[in-house]
Amino acid sequence: MGVRSITQLNYDRSISPFNIQDEFELPNFTLSQVRTLLEQYTKETGQVLEQDVIDGIHKQSGGQPFLVNRLAQILTMELKIGLEQTLSTAHFQKALHKILNESNVHISHLKTNVRRKQRFETLLMEICSYEVGIRFNIHNDLISELVTYGILKAGVDGYCEITNPIYHYCILQIFQPIINGLERTYLPEDTDAGFLDYLTGEGQINMRRLLDNFRDFITRAGYRILEVPETPQEFVGQYLLFAYLDQFVHQIGGFMYTEVRSGRGRMDLIIFHQREKYIIETKIWEGKSRYADGKQQLAEYLKLEKVSEGYYIVFDHRQKPQARFDTDQIEGKEIVSYCIVVLQKQPSAAKAM
Repeated sequence: MGVRSITQLNYDRSISPFNIQDEFELPNFTLSQVRTLLEQYTKETGQVLEQDVIDGIHKQSGGQPFLVNRLAQILTMELKIGLEQTLSTAHFQKALHKILNESNVHISHLKTNVRRKQRFETLLMEICSYEVGIRFNIHNDLISELVTYGILKAGVDGYCEITNPIYHYCILQIFQPIINGLERTYLPEDTDAGFLDYLTGEGQINMRRLLDNFRDFITRAGYRILEVPETPQEFVGQYLLFAYLDQFVHQIGGFMYTEVRSGRGRMDLIIFHQREKYIIETKIWEGKSRYADGKQQLAEYLKLEKVSEGYYIVFDHRQKPQARFDTDQIEGKEIVSYCIVVLQKQPSAAKAM
């Protein structure tokens, strides 16, 4: 293929057909173009890709040419899967895990660009965290610059969106403080085997216990969450959830990535472990109506993903926040919801000590 044309496939297994050259600027590939590319690969090699793999490549990359090519290169070359084997969703998950955890020139450019201005972090996290959104205004200098870098785009409704889930995941990683100072508070003092306490006897994740402990951790930490370095207070809850789950997933040998169904306002953290898929939606409190709507939207997403139970975490930053815990049956799906209070100022009694 090369990155110049998706139809230039002169296949030789010793040379990747998915050559990656980040210097070229190309429009993003459509799903149809990605499908054509990979159908051509199948025609030349005989190796079949499941349709969910093709859809996953386009969905996670947003059609960004480098990311499409890199995912395809990992799948067809670096995983060393025999041509007689069909490339499956399990193979795609391995490829996605690799691209999310590697360093390459393209992602290095992304890091450089999102750090060019301090205000970029606030804008990007605002887009990620609030369903009300940011109107797309190409004449705004911050938005225009991020569009130039390929990081932002206008959604169909005229609001800003991050261009693809891979960028979304990397942006969270880029702004995540390497040490938040609360790591030793993640688990209660009577923990036995660390995060392994949150696995069942069969080795499955006990997600309710894990998220119950996250809620309790926020309570244990109290006003200290306001001291997390280099983190806007408004988004500290989501940063801490991401860091907490990331540490858990690495300890148990799982894999986590993000999906952004609407492009803004709510973020799904997807965890895979022992062939089981766990879906956690997170957002910031924006009123009772949006809180209820979020449950319905999560239930619909669970139906699409064929997952029976989903988890909904909303961070409440209001002056008079209200903690909540609900379990609901919606359209045959179990929705476990947490509304977690995030302190916005140090209590006066603590200040006086």
